[in-house]
Amino acid sequence: MKPFIPAISWLLVILIISGYPGSYVPEIPVWQFDKLVHIAIYAVLSFCLLIPYHKQYIKENKRLKLGLIIFLISTFYGGFMEILQNNIFINRSGNWYDFTANSIGAIIGVILYPLLINFLPINRWLKIK
Repeated sequence: MKPFIPAISWLLVILIISGYPGSYVPEIPVWQFDKLVHIAIYAVLSFCLLIPYHKQYIKENKRLKLGLIIFLISTFYGGFMEILQNNIFINRSGNWYDFTANSIGAIIGVILYPLLINFLPINRWLKIK
């Protein structure tokens, strides 16, 4: 259960910030800053989703398949959040640009995972070798 804590926690963080009423979100005067935030959020999600499957991921023959599955899960969740923002959450609106940014972030998280996992204290916390 311990390896799943980062992913479950981050899924809940995304749900909360996606559902937060849009009128309360501060405006930031940087062009397309919002899309960069979407990319970062979903890169972290993909990264966190890969942590429990680290031993399978380091095997070369399973890396592509597992990376694709994690990308699809992250992208699906990003699409689901956009649908909720458009139809359920108050003062929020989902759009295709945000969904695209979510998907780009999901790809980046999968690509960066093997580079970053060796530098983070997650290795010690999860006892990953």
